[in-house]
Amino acid sequence: LLEQVKELKEKVAELEEKMKSVEVTLIAEEEMEADPAGLYANFSRADLVRTVLDWQGSVVEVSSSQFRNAIAQIQLLNPN
Repeated sequence: LLEQVKELKEKVAELEEKMKSVEVTLIAEEEMEADPAGLYANFSRADLVRTVLDWQGSVVEVSSSQFRNAIAQIQLLNPN
């Protein structure tokens, strides 16, 4: 009976180890779908947040610039 318990504990440990490797593989596959080039694979959470905030700021700047250009064009065509 003790031998069976030892064998079962070993099997449980093996299966738990297999589960860990399968989870890691699944995560890696999901990351490859989201980031095929692997640009952000080594990013920390802080780096990723900083990058997103930088992009957000540049999008706002570009949008504002385009809006000002559109207003300038309208004013040029309609001086009054």
